[in-house]
Amino acid sequence: MENIARGFGRLWAAVLLTAAALLVLSGCGLRSPEELYALPRLSAEYESLQSALEGLQAQGYEYAAPTAGSNTQSVQLLDLDGDGVDEAIAYFRDTAAEEKAMKICILRFDGENYERIATIEGDGDGISSVAYCQLNDTPAKEAVVGWRIAGSVYSISAYSLDGGNVIELFSAPSYTRYQVRDMDQDNQSEIVVLQLATAEEGGNRATYYDWQDDTVMAVNTVALSGGIGPIQSIAYSNLVSNVPALFITAPLQDTANQAVTDILAVRDGMLVNITMDDDTGVSGTQHLNTVAAKDIDSDSVLELPFPRALPASDKLDNSDSFYVVDWRRYASSGRAVSVGYTYHDLADGWYLSLPGEWSADLNRLLLSRRDTNLGATVEWSITFCRRETEVDDPVPFLTISKNTGSNRASRGEMGERFLLLETEDAVYSAEILSQPWYTELEEQTIQDNFHLITTDWSTD
Repeated sequence: MENIARGFGRLWAAVLLTAAALLVLSGCGLRSPEELYALPRLSAEYESLQSALEGLQAQGYEYAAPTAGSNTQSVQLLDLDGDGVDEAIAYFRDTAAEEKAMKICILRFDGENYERIATIEGDGDGISSVAYCQLNDTPAKEAVVGWRIAGSVYSISAYSLDGGNVIELFSAPSYTRYQVRDMDQDNQSEIVVLQLATAEEGGNRATYYDWQDDTVMAVNTVALSGGIGPIQSIAYSNLVSNVPALFITAPLQDTANQAVTDILAVRDGMLVNITMDDDTGVSGTQHLNTVAAKDIDSDSVLELPFPRALPASDKLDNSDSFYVVDWRRYASSGRAVSVGYTYHDLADGWYLSLPGEWSADLNRLLLSRRDTNLGATVEWSITFCRRETEVDDPVPFLTISKNTGSNRASRGEMGERFLLLETEDAVYSAEILSQPWYTELEEQTIQDNFHLITTDWSTD
């Protein structure tokens, strides 16, 4: 869905560009110094819009912009009716109204003046968010509005503009979160409304709305995992074969550092929770809550992180409680396939994609940690080791270090170390200590597989 909240920036840019062109064409010698330094006059269109908005404010309207989402300006420009000309959409609260105080005013420029042609009214004390989308195959856009009724109580409605008439396409009395996405690959948007259990209504659920019979209708409702806390992220991404899906992640309330992700996709026109275990009422995707879902192999498919504990050894310091992450992608059938392993050093903000040879021999892979904070040296190091059997001494073969002290540059080049990455306040380096694997471990492999931990998937 495109971001169409453009405000007044475009109008100002046009005004300034026109003024500059006129100044060049007219010649500086024909103007007084006062005229040269005068601000350019605003366009008639801008002045008319400003006058219309001030007129609404004089009636007791005050700006009340949406508070969340990507469209949070008080005044937004968008072609709602698909005629190629933008309407101005202004968000207000009527301070004198006893009911339906929230007003979304739609104004159109007729060539001379902006006039209000329609108003969307809503209950409550605020507008949580608005999303513009195409719910059908016409060029017009619909507005999906989340109304804040009071506190954390919200309702949701969708509207279309037909001439000067506003048509309410659907309304749901409550929701926790919602998504407006193309779920069925028809190049039109659908709406998924998420509702977590409340004292009045039990059961976490998702309801799927699609365009049918010239309006928006509920298609079906599916269960979300039980026993979860507040939704912490929603990602719109792909399953295998580029099937679109929503990945809804929330912490498990009774399990430390564990989360569960419900994966919602459309199959045969119906919304399906492809990971739900009907016997437990929880999706079979319990995974680390400390590592975010990520397209770990850059194939446009979102993978989920599942922890696997590495062996411990009393022959290494700090060798217990180390985990690698098994990354799994999902098909629309719900079947999961592992795509590889990483070691995530969350404390130091980096991860290493493990070469295939390491991943196939994880029962022999051990790690240890060493931290140094002495004078100019501030260094955190992870050493990778391998052992043949449980009674053998682990053999260190690779150390990755992060230095942030004043001598970080020299520490990054000390001995046989080679540079992995340098940021404004840190130097990351590595050193190959031995060759315990069947194929030679090369510097380029470590450099290619080393990454900083970043957030790739925005949540709405």
